[in-house]
Amino acid sequence: MGDNDVVCLMARDLAALCDLVTIDTGLYSSENYGWFEVDASLNPQRPIHWLDHDRVIAAVNDARADFIIVNSGGMSLRPETAEKLRSAGVATVGISLSDPDVYQDHGIAYAHLYDLYYSNSMYSLKQQYPKNLKVRWLPFAASPSLHRPMPQVPKTYDVVIVGHARPERIQVVNSLKRYFSVGLFGSGWGYGSSAVHGEEHVRAINSGRIYLSFSATVAGYMNVKVGLLEAAACRTCLITKAFAEVEKFFRSGMEIYLYKDTDDLVASVRHCLSSPYVRDWLAENSYARFLSDHTWESRWNGVIHDVRQCKLG
Repeated sequence: MGDNDVVCLMARDLAALCDLVTIDTGLYSSENYGWFEVDASLNPQRPIHWLDHDRVIAAVNDARADFIIVNSGGMSLRPETAEKLRSAGVATVGISLSDPDVYQDHGIAYAHLYDLYYSNSMYSLKQQYPKNLKVRWLPFAASPSLHRPMPQVPKTYDVVIVGHARPERIQVVNSLKRYFSVGLFGSGWGYGSSAVHGEEHVRAINSGRIYLSFSATVAGYMNVKVGLLEAAACRTCLITKAFAEVEKFFRSGMEIYLYKDTDDLVASVRHCLSSPYVRDWLAENSYARFLSDHTWESRWNGVIHDVRQCKLG
């Protein structure tokens, strides 16, 4: 879905680590490439896209593949496809990037088919997926090949937000706008705001002194969003709502600001803006942490290790 799409960046960085054949099934295209059948029996709003058995087997055979990854989009191998690949010694890997929200419609239906299955959500891992499944945590990351510091971009805004508007977000933003200049990038924010992609997306992040990441999902779960890692990759001071999982990524008060409520957010932003040295220090710390721990390359190295272990039995 564009050149800053998560799946696109993941594939680009995996290609640097192994021989990779990437297949676009056309899920987000207006054309039907014939790669899948839509199954809306569980939820018409979030259908499963079962991949065509013959086309998958032919693609794997043509590539002489060691493993196959089905990444997001509500797509899955069919049970008979997963079994045939397993019998041929091809490891099967499934990835969900939208848990916990999609578990009841997607993960519950097909996670058990895979040799290795990964969820972006620690909550899903602990509270949703059955313990007998080989489900592992694959947190979000970012790619320094795209998201990077741009010193030449003016810091136009006190706070930058990249994401779509929702009622609870609008309420917070209105509170911030009473005191600070706020850059809004995404749909639904009103006149002059729009979604940004590629280099424009990177410039948007770099245009703020502080990057605010909203952690609540559409379904109301708390989750570390990919935008937080992308902002860290741009060496921007980070702030998000306090919850346990975020501190697995960044240390509070040393690499990120965490707030409890809107009043606390306003106070934290004010303190950050009044202390440029502290703001820059936090940004440098989170950037260093990103480079060491949170690139897609580092995530993929872990997956490749798991695949090797899986193939060894």
